Amino acid sequence: MDHPLVFVVAPAACLPEAEATWEELALAQRQGPCGAFALRIFTAGTTATDDLADLPWSGDSPSRRCICDAVVPQFDPRSNAIGVYQSGADPNQFHCLDRFELSEASNETCWFYPTHDGTFLSWERALTIGLEPGMVPAEAQHQLPSSYERSQLTLLWSLLADDVSLTCVGLTYGGQRIEWPQVHRHPEPMATWSLFTVDTQAEVTLTINGSQTVFQPAA
Repeated sequence: MDHPLVFVVAPAACLPEAEATWEELALAQRQGPCGAFALRIFTAGTTATDDLADLPWSGDSPSRRCICDAVVPQFDPRSNAIGVYQSGADPNQFHCLDRFELSEASNETCWFYPTHDGTFLSWERALTIGLEPGMVPAEAQHQLPSSYERSQLTLLWSLLADDVSLTCVGLTYGGQRIEWPQVHRHPEPMATWSLFTVDTQAEVTLTINGSQTVFQPAA
């Protein structure tokens, strides 16, 4: 592919239909997802439910092994569409290859963390974010189809930590993850710590042992 594809997720009315500059694509993306959550998962060790209230708002836990540290934008496929763009001779002029409702994309279930049995701690904090248009990382570009194919665009869904329903955790194109750089990130002044157990041999595989909301210390 001579020029990388650029992906914009926003309400359909915000997506340029034909030609657009990078600035116009960035403006459209700013009308898209602005909520996200930060998620960290740790091995619990000897942590008890009574310990949750003493854990830090910041999500730091140096005495425990971190097995997941992610920021998940809320792409919300029910209310957003996706536009696919590509530049030509003018590197700042992008041509629209495709626009369609995000809910019409292919779906794929992926495994997130934890991927094995045990007792774990999760820390989750809501964020307000701003995203730039998305692209497949440069090192994975050579693995993409030679021309654009809508069927290669996939929504990834996963069970996260102690969730009981699937969450959209991102998009891939040609099997490669699309990355949306963050322009800014502002955390909410509270976070939730949870202690949960995964036992795939039990009748109920997920047990939530306890949860505790902790607040940002006063300045």
